Amino acid sequence: MAPPAGLVGQEPRPSKESNIPPLSTTTFTTLTSRSQKPAVNALPSRFKLGYRPELDGLRGISILLVFIHHLYPPALPGGFLGVDIFFVLSGFLITSLLTEEFSRAGSIRLKDFYIRRALRLMPALLALISITALFGLIFLRNPWVKETYQGIWLSLSYVSNWFYAFKYASADNPLGITWSLAIEEQFYLVWPLVLSNLLVCRLRTRWILYYLTLAIVLIALHRKLLWAHEVFVGRLYYASDTRADSLLMGCLVGIIISKGPWLSRESFEPYLKFLAGVGFIFLTYMILTADWRDPMLYQCGGFTLIAIALAVILMVIVLSPPKPVLLILRFTPLVWFGQISYGLYLWHWCLRFFVYGKQSIPPSVTHFVVAVVFSLTVPALSYYFVEKPFLRLKKRFT
Repeated sequence: MAPPAGLVGQEPRPSKESNIPPLSTTTFTTLTSRSQKPAVNALPSRFKLGYRPELDGLRGISILLVFIHHLYPPALPGGFLGVDIFFVLSGFLITSLLTEEFSRAGSIRLKDFYIRRALRLMPALLALISITALFGLIFLRNPWVKETYQGIWLSLSYVSNWFYAFKYASADNPLGITWSLAIEEQFYLVWPLVLSNLLVCRLRTRWILYYLTLAIVLIALHRKLLWAHEVFVGRLYYASDTRADSLLMGCLVGIIISKGPWLSRESFEPYLKFLAGVGFIFLTYMILTADWRDPMLYQCGGFTLIAIALAVILMVIVLSPPKPVLLILRFTPLVWFGQISYGLYLWHWCLRFFVYGKQSIPPSVTHFVVAVVFSLTVPALSYYFVEKPFLRLKKRFT
């Protein structure tokens, strides 16, 4: 069975319009500090992320890749790469929103940031855990009940990925899907603090980009070295130190877009779109053919190449999206899937586990239909009745 892929739904702050800046006309100005005095090498204030339905559409594609891969793996062997899309997207969104806050206020309010993260992530997770715990108490018997409760406390600890990486526990449990949430939560604890200090110290943009690039390269080399020593493949798949390059690639894109005046050069746009096209072809091939144990992902820098392709595609979507791409990504059902993607990610694996048992493919058509129906219905209810009230509360801390 392929390991679960992961995501964390990121909800950009809503605005009335997408406000997409054309690549050829993006301009950059100097930000002011809290005292309103000009800051040396401060972030530009022109780029504002706002709410972009096309990013929800991208989430929709990502969760559908994961969803199809888990419910019927032969249909999309490489659907687990949906997690990499979300890692890159998460790194970009967090970096963009934090740099935007710094440009506006001269500082980053870390307390408010962590409150927003808790309000976004915890309600749906706690609802899932509560219902799963009650279900396990009433209906399950050993060893299932033991595995379920072990998955619960690992999910709450946000270190489950390390337990799975070093084989202290098995990800083959109803909440094994939360390994990727653990990676992102660990990222949330470290990166905002690091970024805040870099911005306060007014470190030049090129040095921030150099450090991020160096970290990405070192992670790829570290992963290759571990593969050469024939370590357990789950060690490479689940651990933060071997998967963080995708998150950092998203951070790199966030910094480039926020502080890259060279992006305003009209002559650069065709090259960026060409690279995005090449990246799209590469990603499509990997999604249709890849296996999570494929040596190419670990030995040949596959995960890093995938992150690079995603980064270029994301830059085009944010800065200068072609109209056909916008039409697809803003397709209403796709945007809706993106909006419920966090709950769908959490619930589909748990429900699939109880419907399929430990089989990687559905035992029958009936099992498949039941899994699909429940996996779509329950997350929708979670989004409208559990998540949305807390998302409204979350706006008070923006």
